[in-house]
Amino acid sequence: MDDATLQNLTIFMEDELKRFTSNFSTCIGEGGFGIVYKGICNDGYDLIAVKRYIHDDLRSREEFMKEVSIHKFMKEVSIHSQIKHKNVVRLIGYCISESNLTLVTEYISKGNLDDILHNSDILIPLDTRLGIAIGCADALTYMHSMHLSSDNLVCHGDIKPANILLDDNFTAKVSDFGLSRLLSGGISQYISKMDPVCLRTGHITPRSDVYSFGIVLLELVSRKRAKEGDVYLVGSFASAKGKGLRELFDSEISNKYNIEILQQAVKLAKECLSL
Repeated sequence: MDDATLQNLTIFMEDELKRFTSNFSTCIGEGGFGIVYKGICNDGYDLIAVKRYIHDDLRSREEFMKEVSIHKFMKEVSIHSQIKHKNVVRLIGYCISESNLTLVTEYISKGNLDDILHNSDILIPLDTRLGIAIGCADALTYMHSMHLSSDNLVCHGDIKPANILLDDNFTAKVSDFGLSRLLSGGISQYISKMDPVCLRTGHITPRSDVYSFGIVLLELVSRKRAKEGDVYLVGSFASAKGKGLRELFDSEISNKYNIEILQQAVKLAKECLSL
């Protein structure tokens, strides 16, 4: 690994992170990979997010470190450190301790798109939703154009609303590059949002991100989850026409002035979902 790619990152000590987070007291996110905490550094001026990838009671430290080697962790750190884009969460630094692997990123104020779409009553106008989609697409375009080596294309691999953060202006900030997938037991957990070709072959490509982006578009226009019980959003939109299609749109943004735009968004989503 080229150390030059890491020169702009800060290597934090565990004691520093405890101080910044008041001993990890404010949890702002949790998943199969670990826990995210809110923190303050630089004498109280800079808000940060501290993401700890920790082993649980079911896995010993040795099993955890075997599954998530330092080399793999540092590879993800190196890749993320080279992605500098207004629609990508900025990586500040990292920490490697005896039992934890930790990333430190900028703090994004409004949280993730999944919570805002599905766990809140926040009004989200159509132009705001389209802006979120455009920001996410811009980030993916930038990532997919990066060639860090002859055999190393940059793909996200887990595009979904939970990994799209929003700032005060509802600007999209893509987060979680590969590590959440690496630490959560493979790709099978993301079957509702994953490219079927990727599920079959196990190989993530830029097309995998395009497929997942198509599902994000459908969630944005419908304000429905990719999977609710036994109902898959992709299937619902694939078979819907006329009034049935209009009923799938979120009533908050569906009106005679917006209907053509919504239909075009669905058309684009279907192109993304085409195998």
